Amino acid sequence: PEGTAGVVRALIEHGRLRGTQARLYYVGPMFRHERPQKGRYRQFHQLGVEMFGLADPSSDAELIALSARLLNSIGVRAELQINSLGTPEARAHYRELLRQYLRPQTERLCPDCRERLERNPLRVLDCKVESCRTVAADAPRLLEHLDSESAAHFQQLRSYLDVLGIPYRVNTSLVRGLDYYHRTVFEWVSDALGAQGTVLAGGRYDGLVEQLGGPATPALGFAAGLERLLALRALAGSAYPAARVQLFLGALDPQAMAAV
Repeated sequence: PEGTAGVVRALIEHGRLRGTQARLYYVGPMFRHERPQKGRYRQFHQLGVEMFGLADPSSDAELIALSARLLNSIGVRAELQINSLGTPEARAHYRELLRQYLRPQTERLCPDCRERLERNPLRVLDCKVESCRTVAADAPRLLEHLDSESAAHFQQLRSYLDVLGIPYRVNTSLVRGLDYYHRTVFEWVSDALGAQGTVLAGGRYDGLVEQLGGPATPALGFAAGLERLLALRALAGSAYPAARVQLFLGALDPQAMAAV
């Protein structure tokens, strides 16, 4: 379940995406028709953040920094994992390379991944079944097949995260479950809740607005389940971090950004 598509449709319907930037958030109930598990319920509440009209990798860093501040403010500790999926064109080429690698090893894949092989082979990379993880370990890496602009975008994002002092790990198997992602994807991950390791996740989806009938608009966002955050907060058992004075420095051009 996710609210991104609904937010995009609402903005298109009301003409809010024509040459403007927008930063929005929502909180509300979500539903999934799956077997309930620890930290994963049929009805839960989700916090979502969406940003529109922002194409620069500094916006990706801004979004990730916001997510880091959110988790830190409630005492949740998690590891940041990042990856880039490149453009749809580069990803289509990579899918064929991945299929060529996976097809001779079909018998080693779980039943779900055998179906994914032709429909969306990238999902094989983040399968949690041990045999699939073993096969995926030697698969071609998407990062090695990015288009030049996506590679530069990802490198710039990494440099911003380094400047912000936000630790991260590049996870080449991170692909996210929704097909509309474009370039940056990220997850905050914890092993405190067992199999439900994702605490908060998001990425860039530059093509979604146009796909749903709106003007071409760069966009990105993240979402987190509130029940899972509260469960992690309870397990941490520590006091909420003390409030600190925050200093904001604004940069109006690339030269000023480098100086900051």
